Amino acid sequence: MILETHKNWFENERGITGETLEAFGVESTSDEWVRMPYDTGDRTRKMIGPRDFRFTKDAKVCLYHPQKITDEPYAFLCEGETDTMRLWQEGVKSVYGLPGFQAFSDEVLAPLHKYERVFVVLDNDNDYNVRTTVDTAWGRLRGILGAKARRISLPNDVKDLCEFFDSYSLDTFRDITKESLAGNFHYKPLDLSMPPPEYEWLVNGLICRGDTTLLVGEPNVGKSWISLSLAVAMADEHTKWLGHDVSHHGKVLYIDEENPHDVVYHRLKQLGIENYDNLRYLHRQGVRLDRNFDKLLDEAITYEPNMIVLDSLTRFHTKDENNAGEMAKLFNDSINVLCRETGAAVLILHHTNKSESNSSYVKTRGSSDIGAAIDCGIELRKTDHENNGFNLVHFKSRRTQAGGLTTVQICDTIDGKVELLTKTDVF
Repeated sequence: MILETHKNWFENERGITGETLEAFGVESTSDEWVRMPYDTGDRTRKMIGPRDFRFTKDAKVCLYHPQKITDEPYAFLCEGETDTMRLWQEGVKSVYGLPGFQAFSDEVLAPLHKYERVFVVLDNDNDYNVRTTVDTAWGRLRGILGAKARRISLPNDVKDLCEFFDSYSLDTFRDITKESLAGNFHYKPLDLSMPPPEYEWLVNGLICRGDTTLLVGEPNVGKSWISLSLAVAMADEHTKWLGHDVSHHGKVLYIDEENPHDVVYHRLKQLGIENYDNLRYLHRQGVRLDRNFDKLLDEAITYEPNMIVLDSLTRFHTKDENNAGEMAKLFNDSINVLCRETGAAVLILHHTNKSESNSSYVKTRGSSDIGAAIDCGIELRKTDHENNGFNLVHFKSRRTQAGGLTTVQICDTIDGKVELLTKTDVF
């Protein structure tokens, strides 16, 4: 039996009738408490003063449901007893309730495995932290129930099912249930019917706009000479660079956290740069990819370069380079974003380790995820030649066949300049 004062509360506050309370076996145990029976025991609710719920001693957490459940191929799972009762009252008879959105396990949800489809209705909440917790709970529910689970999203102007049925009809609920069956697409697919876009090569067959290129080599092998000479070729609109055609010219954003500033001035002068307006050189500005990345991204978007150079990778972050997860996050959250948002080619200088392997992947210092994340990989290998000779090995490319070899020698000229002389061959 339920007291009239309790019955009135359920009617006025949650829109639940006495007939529904009877169908779920709800009874008053005192002026202060009502009892809601579960399969494994009872849960009591305090009706006077601050809201409070208590399970009877030794009761196990399980699903809340009416005393009789109709045989249907589908079921609805709600959050809380009153939402469960209200949905049943509106005509959905195969309904269960969670005593809380964190109070479930595979064992608790076992009665739902027999259904072909389970529709899950969780509360809305304006609090960000609560929404995040509810979304996490939904992920756990779907992990247990599998593809049969479908989440029903209530309109933003209601918090739960009781509020929903105060404003909307059962037909509207059926409509949003049907929408949930269609599932949700959250990402925009490529239109594969379009003709493929042309590659925007900066250096034909080697470096492309929108790609991440890793230039690796041991210390003092000539990485900065290579990257500076490419920056000069782009800024001054050279048609060739190390024997390759240069197809796009224009601005270069060069971010140097490694070289002394006097060395930079001398090398650029020796390389013969003329168009300083096309080269924005940031020298030891404390740029970090894992801290305040938005400042770098804003700088690049404002300048609109065709190429961005990062010299060298280890100076741009404080992560563990041997940790695959941390390197993947660095590329996903920063470097790849820099490529995508600017459309520029991003050239990253990096060091090799002490391995004697001939594999450029093995010799690249840090996690193998670094080599996996890039679009193009170039290694500088010291040769037996004297006078600053090395081989430039093209070891990875997503766009063309890798394996090219360019022999490079840094030579002083009689007028005090520096030239990079090449002899191109193929493996």
